Amino acid sequence: MQPAELPPEFRDEPFLVGRARDAGLSRRRLGSRALARPFRGLRVAGDKPMTVSKLCEAYVARMPPTHVFSHLTAAMLHGMPLPSWASADRRLHVTVPATSRPPQMRGIIGHQLRASLMDVELHGGLPVTSPLQTWLDLGTLLYRGDLVAAADALCAGREPRYTPLDLRVAAAALVGRRGCRRLREAAVFVRARVDSAKETEVRLLLLDAGIPEPVVNLELTDEHGRFVARVDLAWPQWRLCLEYEGDGHRTDRAQFRSDITRRERIEDLDWRMIRVTDDDLRNGGRELIRRVQATLTSRGWRG
Repeated sequence: MQPAELPPEFRDEPFLVGRARDAGLSRRRLGSRALARPFRGLRVAGDKPMTVSKLCEAYVARMPPTHVFSHLTAAMLHGMPLPSWASADRRLHVTVPATSRPPQMRGIIGHQLRASLMDVELHGGLPVTSPLQTWLDLGTLLYRGDLVAAADALCAGREPRYTPLDLRVAAAALVGRRGCRRLREAAVFVRARVDSAKETEVRLLLLDAGIPEPVVNLELTDEHGRFVARVDLAWPQWRLCLEYEGDGHRTDRAQFRSDITRRERIEDLDWRMIRVTDDDLRNGGRELIRRVQATLTSRGWRG
């Protein structure tokens, strides 16, 4: 027997069980398999929401006005790069004022923070900690490399909302708060105009190996000052550049041909290019480190 059709106000949005009971829906109807139960006291017609944004849209139906999505949840909503384990976690992080009790239910991780420290904005209609506060909150959950990648993303683009200095100042202001040491260590390595988390990973790998810090996204020009290319990482003193190649460079034929022409134009300027893929980052990137060290040495570096 098919369950009775839901009233119009309950068909397209998550709804509270109490509100549905007040509208006359029976306990049996609310227990139907046709209704998903994303969180305690909530129902939604159809399948359970699976994405973080959809889960947030469901939970906000029962969320008090002083609560806000934060930590990994806010990072995903803001599009900040995260390690795979974090991106796969569908539990929602919710921060409440320190005077309130955090939510305690399956699928929710509660946090407390002094109201004076809360920096909140709306993202797609959802209350979310600002990107900067989100990054500071991640100091309790992520380690240096992932914190730098997330921060680099906040400082990316031609007109970024934040600068590396903004993040260093914010991290330095945290005294006695969990994760503050990690944040200060990470802030030292944050750079502007980084295009991807993989570029950050490669840069930190080389720095940890004692290789001089490369310039991020350097623009190369010819003898007439005409633009030739912008490269991911570069050592101008030794005319060496490094490019991280994603799968698109391999599977897109037009991109592949363009890459060949671009590389030839760069080498015409007497620059050497090293191309890097995910395979080069395995086993601690030992072979990549050796290649970069050998090429820099052949061009005059004395490490």
